[in-house]
Amino acid sequence: GLDADRDEVEAAALAAHARLVAHVEGFVRTGDPSAALGAAGLTRLLSTSEAIEVDLGALASRAEAERDRLREMLTGACARIDPDRPPAELIPELLRDHPDASGVVAEAQALTEEVIAWTERHRLAPWSDGTCRVGPAPESRSWAMAMMSWSAPGEVDAPAWYYVTPPRPDWPAAEQEEWLQVFSRTTLPAITVHEVAPGHFSHGLALRRAPSEPRQQLFSEAFVEGWAHYVEEVAIEEGFHAEDPRFTVGVAIEALVRVTRFACALGLHAGDMTVRDAAARFERDAFHAGPAALSEARRGTFDPTYGRYTWGKLAIRDLREQARRQWGEGFDLPRFHAAMLSLGAPPLGLLDHALGAPAEPSRSPGTPVRSQ
Repeated sequence: GLDADRDEVEAAALAAHARLVAHVEGFVRTGDPSAALGAAGLTRLLSTSEAIEVDLGALASRAEAERDRLREMLTGACARIDPDRPPAELIPELLRDHPDASGVVAEAQALTEEVIAWTERHRLAPWSDGTCRVGPAPESRSWAMAMMSWSAPGEVDAPAWYYVTPPRPDWPAAEQEEWLQVFSRTTLPAITVHEVAPGHFSHGLALRRAPSEPRQQLFSEAFVEGWAHYVEEVAIEEGFHAEDPRFTVGVAIEALVRVTRFACALGLHAGDMTVRDAAARFERDAFHAGPAALSEARRGTFDPTYGRYTWGKLAIRDLREQARRQWGEGFDLPRFHAAMLSLGAPPLGLLDHALGAPAEPSRSPGTPVRSQ
């Protein structure tokens, strides 16, 4: 809608856009065909963004060990469902058990109410007094299957939205089915823990109460996504849906995708992994079919930090073990989580500041939990 003849501002904007396009096209013609940052470049990117000295070899070893641990978790949970069938055979059947397009929002709504109330009962996040609504994403965000949109610090307090977007009715039936499998009764509970409580929704409430403006406004993506990923397994540990092994299966499936991203980001940018190699790894380790595996592999070429989910989760788990040792009998999850979230969303290199927190964290006064 811009018109260079309309005014000087629009003319300048169009000229700037043209320079950017020309710059990108120039790199396409003459630039390095490899997207790899190289080991030095990736080390610098990760170290500076998270205020920590990064050892890529150590991260790669952690990724392999975490992949193996998650495989064992998945195998054990699948055996509780059907001990005579391997996970690769059982999982596609589990993913086909999902609501139809008209029922996705209702199931997500029920789960949202459940996880917020459950998080409050277990005191797994310091605040639970906000309103979280559930519905399809607006057109501008309809590319996202599931995501959280909260009121940021500094904004007027308003309900958060947990967007769950059903497939479009005009899509081919096969594409609608593939999209709906994301909302299976195996994976949607884990996604809702991640997006709502104790995940992103709970974190958003804590950010608005962080004790200083820098803690409210400056954040690490590795911590934000690491926190929401970390609490998925906390939910297993604390007994959420303990009677239904599908919840553990769902957590393990999501975690295997993320740890595969972690390994592929390292391999694509600091090793000798090709996009085809990365796609094969997503097929082998993350149960992705050909096109989906290739899409994930290609994302790694332009999103070298997309291993942040697993990296952040592992950093938080490491800190939790340090807190157990340091606090002794004074350790519990409510204290640890409140101390950590009081930092806002810190870079991973500053996480240990949480260990100096007081033993009795402040909590919201018995405000009722609301979900709409």
